[in-house]
Amino acid sequence: MIVSSHFLSYFVDIEHLSISQICETLNDIGIEVEQCHRLQISKNVVVGKVLEKVPHPNADKLNICQVDIGEKTLQIVCGAKNVAKDQFVALALEGAKLPSKNENEAFLTIKRSTLRGVQSYGMICSASELGLSEVNDGIMVLDSSIGELVLGKELSDYAFFNQHLIEVSLTPNRGDCLCVLGIARELASAHNLMVKTPKEKEYGIALGIGRAVNLSAECHIKSHLLYKVVQIDSIENALQEQIMLSYNGLLSDNVLENHKRFAMYMSGVMFDIYPLPEQAQTPTALKVRQDEKGFECVFDAQGNKLCVIGVKNYAKPLESYPSLAIIQASFVPPEILAKALFAHNIEQDHITTYRSVRGSNTELLMGASLLCELLNTYAECSVYSGYQELDMTEESEQCLITMDFHTIPQAVGKDVQKEEIAQVLKQLNFHIEASGDGAFLHITPPPYRHDIASAQDITEEFLRIYGIKNIPSLPYKSAQKLNITDTLLVYQHKRDIAKRALALGFYECIHYVFYQRSKLLEWGCEVLESKLDLQNPITSELDTLRTSLIPALFESASRNHNLGFKSIKLFEIGSVYSAKREERKELGIVVSGLKTKEAYPYPKGEKWDFYSFAKEVSAIIGDFTLVKTLTPPKNAHPHICADIMQNGKAVGIIAKLHPSFEKSLDLHDAFYAQIYTLQTHALDSAKPYPKLHANIRDITIIIDKCTPFHTIQEAIKALEVEDLEAIYPLDVYEDTQFALTIRLVFRAQEKSLTEEELAGRIQLVLACLEQKFSAKLKA
Repeated sequence: MIVSSHFLSYFVDIEHLSISQICETLNDIGIEVEQCHRLQISKNVVVGKVLEKVPHPNADKLNICQVDIGEKTLQIVCGAKNVAKDQFVALALEGAKLPSKNENEAFLTIKRSTLRGVQSYGMICSASELGLSEVNDGIMVLDSSIGELVLGKELSDYAFFNQHLIEVSLTPNRGDCLCVLGIARELASAHNLMVKTPKEKEYGIALGIGRAVNLSAECHIKSHLLYKVVQIDSIENALQEQIMLSYNGLLSDNVLENHKRFAMYMSGVMFDIYPLPEQAQTPTALKVRQDEKGFECVFDAQGNKLCVIGVKNYAKPLESYPSLAIIQASFVPPEILAKALFAHNIEQDHITTYRSVRGSNTELLMGASLLCELLNTYAECSVYSGYQELDMTEESEQCLITMDFHTIPQAVGKDVQKEEIAQVLKQLNFHIEASGDGAFLHITPPPYRHDIASAQDITEEFLRIYGIKNIPSLPYKSAQKLNITDTLLVYQHKRDIAKRALALGFYECIHYVFYQRSKLLEWGCEVLESKLDLQNPITSELDTLRTSLIPALFESASRNHNLGFKSIKLFEIGSVYSAKREERKELGIVVSGLKTKEAYPYPKGEKWDFYSFAKEVSAIIGDFTLVKTLTPPKNAHPHICADIMQNGKAVGIIAKLHPSFEKSLDLHDAFYAQIYTLQTHALDSAKPYPKLHANIRDITIIIDKCTPFHTIQEAIKALEVEDLEAIYPLDVYEDTQFALTIRLVFRAQEKSLTEEELAGRIQLVLACLEQKFSAKLKA
C-alpha cells in the first residue's frame, strides 16, 4: 500500500516530523516501509489554460493549441486525444527537464521544436511524462483539488506535487492499516498525537433520509450497515484522488466509483452505491437477509440482489446525471466472511474482498461523512439529512480481555509502572478499566482492531509502542542439560554417512520427493495405491510420491554424463514412501563411468567393477556381507546383484544397472546400492585397546564353488572360537578344483598366543568346514 505525507496530514498533524522520522517510526512499530520517494515536479512545468485548439494542417493526429500561462500565450503542438479548449494543463516550458524513458538518458530536456512545419514552444504533459502514475491515456487535466489554479504558477509550488510517497508492507492481520487513517492512527499512537476525523454535517437540504429509504432486516445479521442518500446533478474527477488511486491500483473509469474508492482508501470503510430508479416509489425498501449459501445480502423491494455484503455489488454503476444515489457503508466480521468464502466459491470483487476479509473499519458514520464531504466538494449535489443504521451487535459480543498488571512487565523483562502501561494502551485507543483492588485490567480493544483477542496480543501491542529499544538487553540464564535423544542420534547417523560419502569423493544430491508414476513403473518400483496418490499434483511429471531414490539419481548421472563428466559418483539420503504412503528414510548410491580418471598408471582410466564398488559402499555404511538375491529387481543385472546383510538382517541391495537401462540412459559400467534400512547404532562404549599384536593365519580349502561365503562365515562365527577377531575371504583359485583362501585374525588381550594354541583353534575351524561343507584343506 502507498500512502502520501499530504493525505496523512488530513488526519494527523505531522508538520513537526521529518520524513525520515515518519519512516523510522513506522518501521519501529511493525509497519514495514518498503520504500519512500519524493513526489516532486521539475522546474519550468507550469499551470496553463488551453484557449484555442485547431487541427494541424499537415498531420491528422496533431492539434495546434494556444496555451495561456498568465504573462503570455504559447503555441503548442499536441497529439493527445483528450486535449480540449478551456482545460487547465501542465505545460513544460523550454528548459524543463522531465524524466526520460530512455535508459541511457537521465532527463528529457524540453526544447523549441518544429512539428510538420509548425513551431511548438513546449509540451502539454501527461501524468507519466511528469514521473507520476498514469491517470488516463492522454494529457493530465488539472483541477482545483490540487489548490487554486494560477496561470504560470510552477506545479512544484503546489503542496500535493511536493510531498513524499511511502510504500508500506502489512501483515495479513493488520487490515485496519489498509487505509490512510490506519497509518495515521499508528503515527498518532507512537507520538501521542490527536487524530482528526470528519464529522457528520448537514448540507442545508430539508429532506430527510426517511423520505428516500426504508431499511429492514428479515433475520438476525452480523453485519453493520449505514445509509446516506445523495441527489447528484453533475460530478467531476479530482486529480489528486486519481493520482493516489492509480498508485494503489484502484483507479476506475467511472467518476463516482473513483470518489467511492478514494473514501475507502482514506477511511478504510467499505462502500456500495445503488442508483435509485427514476420511476421507483419512495421511500425505497431495502431488505437485508441471508441468501441460500448463508451470505448476508441486500435486496430491493422486488427481491433483486443488490449486493453480497463485503463481497460484491450487483447494482448497475451510476453513469448519467441527475440521479439519486443510495450510499451504503458496511462492515462484516472478517472471520465470518473468510469462512463463508472458503466454504463457497462465489463471484467476488477483488478490491472489496481483499479488504473486508482482513477487517475493514467499523466507523461507518465517519466514512460516510468523508464520502459526502468529497461529493459536496466535487459534485453538484444535495445530501439528504440524517442517516439510517442497522447494527444488531450486542454488548456481550465485544471483545473483553482481563489480564494481570504484572503480565506485561514479566514479558518485557523490566519493571514498568501501571500508569505507563495504561498511558500506552490509551494511545492505542484501548478502553481500560481497573478492578476494584487494582490488580487486574479489563481491556476492550478498539472496534477496528479485529486481530486483538488475548493478553499476549495486548502485550505485543504495548511493546510496539513502548519500543524494543527501551528494553534492556539481559543475558539468557539457563543450565541446559545434555540431551541425547533418538532424533539426535538418527540425524547424526545420517550426517555421519554423508560425511563418509563426501570424503570418498561422492556428491550429495537433493531431488523432489515427487516423481512421475509411469517412470516408477518403468523402473520396476512399487507405486502408491491409487486412493492414496496425489489428488492435485503440481505438474504431470511430478504426479506421485517417490518410492525409490535410484531412478532420480541415475537421471542426474545421465545429465552429468551428457555434460562431459566421465567419472560420476552420487548419493542421496531422503524420504521415500511405501504403497501405503508410509514414509521412511533411505540411502541411494550410484556410480558410473571411470573409477579412476585417465592418469598414470591408468592412461585409459580404471573402470568400476562390482567388488570395487562394494568396497566403497562398505566404507560408507560399515562392514556387511553379501547374499545372492533370489529375485533381482527389474532395473538390476540378473547375474550381478546381491542383498546387503548387516547383523544378520537384509538392509539393502547392491547391483549393476541392467544393460537396457544403461543403454537408455547412455551410461557405462553403472552400479547402485539402495540401503532401505538406515540402522542407528547405540552409543559406542569404551573398549580396551589391545596391547598385543594380531596373529594372522591363512587357510586354503577345497570347497564347492556355489557355496556362498556368508554361510561359511556364519558357520565359523557360530563356533565362538576363542580370540578369533575377524574372518574374510582372501583369494580364490580354480583349476581342476575350486579353492578358497580364508584369512583368520586372532588377537588375545592378556597374552601372546603360542603356535600350539593357534593350531588348535584352526583345527576347530577346519573340522567345522569339513562337517558342514565337505571342505578339505588344500595340500
